[in-house]
Amino acid sequence: MDWDATYQKTPSEELDHQYSPSRWSKRMGSDVIVADHAQVTGIESGHAKRDLDCELDIPYGKKPKQKLDIFGSKSLSSDAPIFVYIHGGYWQFLEKEKSSFMAPTLVKAGAVVIPVGYEYAPQANMDEIVTQIKEAVTYIIKWAVQRGSRGVYISGHSAGAHLAAMMLSVDWMTECNLTSDIVKGAVLVSGVFDLRPIVYTYVNDPLKMTSESAWNNSPCKHVEAIAHLSRHRNILIAVGEFDSPSFIKQSQQFEKALDTRGLSTRFLNIEGLDHFNIVENLRFEDNLLLKEVLTLLELM
Repeated sequence: MDWDATYQKTPSEELDHQYSPSRWSKRMGSDVIVADHAQVTGIESGHAKRDLDCELDIPYGKKPKQKLDIFGSKSLSSDAPIFVYIHGGYWQFLEKEKSSFMAPTLVKAGAVVIPVGYEYAPQANMDEIVTQIKEAVTYIIKWAVQRGSRGVYISGHSAGAHLAAMMLSVDWMTECNLTSDIVKGAVLVSGVFDLRPIVYTYVNDPLKMTSESAWNNSPCKHVEAIAHLSRHRNILIAVGEFDSPSFIKQSQQFEKALDTRGLSTRFLNIEGLDHFNIVENLRFEDNLLLKEVLTLLELM
């Protein structure tokens, strides 16, 4: 059994606490840290749009938020690796417009950066959100192949890490008649890989997942497919020391499940960081996680 089932015997109040990342930070109170995260990422994303070559609001689907941005495609070589970033926000807030904060450091190192937007709850349910991300990655893979990129790397933070992990289970040959080999790896930061505990928390109020839909959209259900499709991939899974115990345990279990199935994985628990600054700090050139990402992208 790869997955922790203790949530079934855990009071909903405790699950609410475990799956509230803002309550675990040591830097600032839970009432301000989410707003601070949105402010920091928004300001730094604005700097990226000011300083880098970028194409903004490229539609990949029919819904208003189904758009993506591309940073660095004009200034970098056509074979540059592509770093796809899917934002967090518990599938119900944050946005693409605040998701390019790491673009300056990554573009400088030689990677094209593509933040992805998507419709979220309650306008879209989990099935629809996952389908939208499939549409986005299909668009990006086709663009990457046409460009001659040497690889696409799918990343995400928090809810975005869940969505990125789900993309590892997609057979892209079946999905869009393109080889799955173009997806070379993934960076999954402070993610949720088993959605079933979420069903019993306040987070599910706008999502309205059932236990069945939560399980169907959980990467842990699809580890065999992920293992089959990811033999050639490198997968980096990271958490912060001050993520909640449940977030840390989910990442540990997911990494172990992939590792025991023979995949190339790396797990990082980064000292002194919480659920928010672990990803915010990708904007700093001396950041440990950034260095690990650049190594994954073969840019170090």
